[in-house]
Amino acid sequence: MRITPVNFINNRNPNHPCDSTATSPLSNITWPEYTLDSKEMLLFSDNSGEEYTTIPNTYRADGIAAIIEVQTALGA
Repeated sequence: MRITPVNFINNRNPNHPCDSTATSPLSNITWPEYTLDSKEMLLFSDNSGEEYTTIPNTYRADGIAAIIEVQTALGA
């Protein structure tokens, strides 16, 4: 079984499900949760010494705040 974007679609969480035995090249990566207090995103690198890192994600803060506001209003 492979991990696919389905976990993100179903759970709004791209991280490897704790109860899953599936493996993939991405299963060892912990994707940061974007919140109003912690605005980070995962950045993949082509540098052989660094596969990925997290960076501040503030350039679209207004749009993300609007999405979170709607999500909260809907009780999601």
